[in-house]
Amino acid sequence: MTSRRCEEWATGSVTPDRGNAVSIRLRVAVAFTLALAAAFTVGSWLFLAQISAQLRSSTDAALLVQLSGAGRYLRTSAGQAQRPVLAPGAVSPGEYLIQVIDQAGHVQGGSPESGSAPLLSAAALHRAGNGLISLTRTLDEEPVQLLAAPFSGHPGWVAVAGISQDAANSTVSAATTRLLIGGVVFVLISGLGAYWLARAALAPVERLRRQVAALSERDTGASLRVPGTRDEIAALAGTMNGLLIRLHGALARQHGFVADASHELRTPLAVLGGELELAGRPGRSRDELILAVANAAEEVSRLTRITTDLLVLARSDENQLILRLATTDVRALLDQAVELASGRAQAAGLSCSVDGPADLAATVDPDRIRQAVDNLIDNALRFAPPGTRVTVTARAAGSHLVIEVADSGPGFPASFLPQAFERFRRPDTGRARSDGGAGLGLAIVQAIAVAHGGQATVRNRSQGGAVVIVDLPGALP
Repeated sequence: MTSRRCEEWATGSVTPDRGNAVSIRLRVAVAFTLALAAAFTVGSWLFLAQISAQLRSSTDAALLVQLSGAGRYLRTSAGQAQRPVLAPGAVSPGEYLIQVIDQAGHVQGGSPESGSAPLLSAAALHRAGNGLISLTRTLDEEPVQLLAAPFSGHPGWVAVAGISQDAANSTVSAATTRLLIGGVVFVLISGLGAYWLARAALAPVERLRRQVAALSERDTGASLRVPGTRDEIAALAGTMNGLLIRLHGALARQHGFVADASHELRTPLAVLGGELELAGRPGRSRDELILAVANAAEEVSRLTRITTDLLVLARSDENQLILRLATTDVRALLDQAVELASGRAQAAGLSCSVDGPADLAATVDPDRIRQAVDNLIDNALRFAPPGTRVTVTARAAGSHLVIEVADSGPGFPASFLPQAFERFRRPDTGRARSDGGAGLGLAIVQAIAVAHGGQATVRNRSQGGAVVIVDLPGALP
């Protein structure tokens, strides 16, 4: 998230688009209702199927009993069917259709309601002659369940018993109607309950949203109220408080960066303006004009250096610091940096040397590493006392490339070490403008090291002086 985006978020100028949004509680309620309806439908179907199966099984059992007494309906020699003797309370034979059919398909006896036409087709009659069968057919537009089996004592004959399925179908139909009505009511009530529960569960989230919406970048110490429930909502509130702290910290650093940059740029701009104003006054000699132009050129160089450093840091903040990696002769790179600084070193009464293997090669961005080394040498030359040596060292530590720049000066104040790589930070001894630098050199070094996947550290040496270490992992094969 960019600094601009952070500030817009903190000021509340970025708000979620809720014009076409569907609330979570509604989505939860709809999803729960659909899932419950599907589950209820499947359960009802299984329940009705079980009822139908049990009713059919019960009917088959009753029909099997009727089959056992089918012989009572055979015609006598006088051509009349025998009438069974019924026990008290027995089911009236009029509820059942019973027939005895011979192998030729002729009805040899049966209940009065069964009629004279056989209840079974020729194919069903053939199957029933081989064993017990159960089937359903329509008689006079009424579904009838039939059970047929071989008739004992008469080879090829079949006994058939049947009963209307109206009662069973009515039972299943009534159960289906009640399940449908009850299911609709149950699902609707459950859906409303799910909506209410989701609304109650998300109410703390809505309270958190309103609290966050009420915050601004001026509420630097504001935080969200963390409920004492110790649940996910409390964890969310704690996480958002941590995010607010980081956002306000980022805004504070951004504001401080702008203020420090403005402060650093103001001085050279003021000096440049003054030199140009003096150069424009009438009566200036040639030497005075040359000196004014030289001073103005120096301030322009200073402005260019500061703005370039600020651009590098800004790109580093956006993870856009471009690296052009190449296999680099590290020793040759350090020799070039020291040779370029030799004039300044001699002018300050210092010596500068390189220590490292001649065949040390690493995969790095040579221009960026050179920029970092130049900054470190510049810092060392600024603080090292005359007559001492600045040493630039390169060495391999496994696959790490380690570059160190050490001097024999007073070292860094202990209070400065934890903030050495912060922008516009300089030790008290370096506050004077004559000491040079805008406090961006070490920050640039750290940005370059981080872009290479490494880091920079600083410490004071026990024998005196300071050393800055740049550790670049994976730079060596």
